[in-house]
This record gives sequence, C-alpha cells and structure tokens, in this order.
Amino acid sequence: MSTTYREISRNLDIEKLAANRRRYSRLMIALGIFGGGLYGYTTVVLSGALVTMNFHGQGLNAFQQGVLTAGLLLGAAVGSFLGGSLADRYGRKKMIITGSCISLLACAACALATDFSLFLIARISVGLGVGFTSCVVPMAIGELASADKRGRLVSVNSVMINIAQLLATCVNAILAKVADWHAMLWASVVPALCLVIIAFLIHDTPNYFIRHGMDDQAVRVLLSTRDEQEAKQTYESMQTSLASSSRDSQHAKKESFSTPWLRRVLIVGIGLAVMQQFSGVNAINFFAPTIFSTTLGFGSTDSVIAMVPVMLVSAIAAVVFGLILIDKIDRRTDLLIGTAGVTVFLTAIGICYLFIQGGNTSKAMSWTLIAIMMIYLLFAQGSMAPVTWLMITEIFPTAVRGQGMAYANIAVNTSSFILTLIFPVMLEKLGGAGSFFVFALINAGAFLFTKALLPETRGKTLAQIEAEARQRVK
Repeated sequence: MSTTYREISRNLDIEKLAANRRRYSRLMIALGIFGGGLYGYTTVVLSGALVTMNFHGQGLNAFQQGVLTAGLLLGAAVGSFLGGSLADRYGRKKMIITGSCISLLACAACALATDFSLFLIARISVGLGVGFTSCVVPMAIGELASADKRGRLVSVNSVMINIAQLLATCVNAILAKVADWHAMLWASVVPALCLVIIAFLIHDTPNYFIRHGMDDQAVRVLLSTRDEQEAKQTYESMQTSLASSSRDSQHAKKESFSTPWLRRVLIVGIGLAVMQQFSGVNAINFFAPTIFSTTLGFGSTDSVIAMVPVMLVSAIAAVVFGLILIDKIDRRTDLLIGTAGVTVFLTAIGICYLFIQGGNTSKAMSWTLIAIMMIYLLFAQGSMAPVTWLMITEIFPTAVRGQGMAYANIAVNTSSFILTLIFPVMLEKLGGAGSFFVFALINAGAFLFTKALLPETRGKTLAQIEAEARQRVK
C-alpha cells in the first residue's frame, strides 16, 4: 500500500497542497455553518409564522399547526434515507448540491403559497432538501477533517442549528411588528442560497474517491486536509479495508447490519437519534410562541418576542459546551450529564405548569416558567444535541457509514415528526404538566440507555472506534 501512496505523492507538489489546509478548513467551517444553518432556520421559522398564519382569512387549528410543522420532518425523513443511500454511489458533494437546490426552490414556494395544501406540499419539499443536507453535510465534514479537528469541525454543524434557530426567532420578532408571516418565510431563502453556493465550492471526500478508484484525487484531498503522516496512514487504512472487502465478497456481504456487532452499533445510533428528539427540545423550539400565547396569556407579537431570550440561551449553550468544550469532556460523560439535567428540568417545567391556570397566570409565574425552560435548554442544546450529532458520525464504520447515517437521520426526523404532529394535541389534552412529565419519564429511560450501551469515542480514530465495536460483542 505504501508503494502506491509513494507513487502517487511523488508526482504531487506536497508543499503546495499543504498550503491549502487553511482554505480547506475554512470551507469545512462554511459547510457546517450553512448546512446546520439551513436545517436550524427552516425548522424554527414556522414557529413565529404559526401565530398569525391564515389562509383565506381563516386561522389554523391545533391539528393543522402540527401537520404543517411536522410536514418538514416527514420530508426530511425521506430525504435522509435518499441522501445517505445515494451518497456512497454519487458522492457527498452531489448530494449536498441536490439537497440545497431543492431547499432553495421549496423555501420560495412556501413564501408564495396562498393555500393550506400548497403550503404543506412546499413544506414537505423543504424537508426533503434539508434531509439530504442534514445527513450528508456532517458525514462529509467528518471524512474530510483530520482526527484532531474532527470533533470541533463536525460540531460546527450542530452548533449552527441552534444559532440559526436563534436568528430565525430574532428575524421573526422583527418581522412580526412590520410585516406578515409571508415575509418570515421569505427570509428562509437566504440560508438555502448560501448553502447552494458553498456546495459548488467544496470537494468530495477521500473515502468516496478511493471507493471509486480515483486514488490520485483521494491523496490530493488527504494532503490538503491533514499532515503528510496522517494522510499516508489514512490512505493506507482505507486501501486495506477496500482490498479486504474485494478479496472476500462473502465476508463483505455478511458485514451488514444483520451482523451482531453492527446491529449493536445501529441500535446505539438510532437510540441516540430518538433520545435527542424526545428530550422535548423541539416541542419548545417549534411551539414556544404557541405555548406562550395559549397558556401564559401573551399576545401574538409578545409571544414571538418572548422566544428570543429562550433561543439566545440555547445558542450560547451550543457554542460554549457544544463547540469550545466538545473535545475536552468525554462524550459519554457529557451525554449522561445532559440527560440527567434534561430529566430534572423537564420535571420542574411540569411542576411549574401545575400552578398555571390557562391564560390567567401571573407575570411572575410566566417568567419563572420561561427561566426554567432556559436552564433546561442549557442541558438539551449544550450537551445532548451536539454530542448526539457528533457521535452519529463517529460510531458507524466507513463501509456502512452512508447507510448507517441514513438510518440514524431517519430516526431523528421520524421521531421529530411524531413529536411535532402530536404535541399541539398533547398540550391541549394533557395540559403542560402532563406533557412535560411524559417527556421527563422518557428521558429517565434515555439516561439508563446511555449508561448501559453508549461507548466512549473521544480521542480515538475512526479505526479504533470500529475495532472496539467489533470486540465488544465477542
């Protein structure tokens, strides 16, 4: 293998390629910013619009609000499956371009829609596009990044989800005073357009190039993204894995998710995805203005504005804990702390609701509930969300990474779809206390799942993580 590497690298200007590393790092950061930004903005932008949205002069009932919000997630589940499955065949770059272009057109269609059915179709189409990008963007960054930068670079994507959600909330708060809900939807075109531009500037990953016999391109990208020693080792390990699969097709066939060790990896990946969604965070992200207006007695404009400090705390938590500290705390420990905190403060939100009677609560009690939501978000967005997105990119082996991340992202979006569809009705039937007590109980189970099954991945190469996963079931 090293002879092949030497033959390729001998014809390359290694110093010139090394000089590109800073540029590649900036492109990966930009990809994470706009990939996560598009997902975050499009998922939250509707929350502000729902308060005043109407078609033909008629407002939306609770079920219609849930259907429109969940429509994006239904499309995202399909997009995740297609993006992850096709990424191994056609490359990460082409799938990101496809998803970002679909999102751009669909965001514009949402802003132009004048009928409930047309808006729903456009909203599902937005989900289809962000499903492609939310699955493939972190995968591409994880494969392009060097081992020592992987945690921070992949986490840019998850952190930007929170920052974009804050940005969407702020834009909605401004537009709520000067324009209607159509303007809020037009604003979502901007991150989609930015991702389209970045998608054409990035390069495909060395994993894709090697799997398709383009070794020269693979080595070029490796030398442009990491030092020469790591580039050589990474190239040789990928070649060894590919040769092993080609040599023994029967063994390669068996290396699927029906294999015991890979089945365990898949269970962990899907479990992480479901846990993150049933932390209840999207119930707040998507429906906070509705909660504030229907149960706390806030006006429609005030309910949108009140969401700004909530999302600000969410974004700060994501930056501090999800980006700055992500490589300084063990992943498993971080997630256990986050899950425990989420469980405690979901319970506190439920208790707070016991003292709230419809919209006749005091301002002091209203802001107490909002303050507890903020503390809850410190754990949900500062720990659970970034660790989940990062570990999903780490635990799946190279040979099944596209398929594995597709399944995990389907779990993310399907869980979020179910939660989003039922939460407005759940809030109406069970009340705030009952709804958040249910979330607390689910997260107590998630804590036990994490403690029993989650491996530690911090400071380990992807090859080490795979080797430990194989050994764990023996």
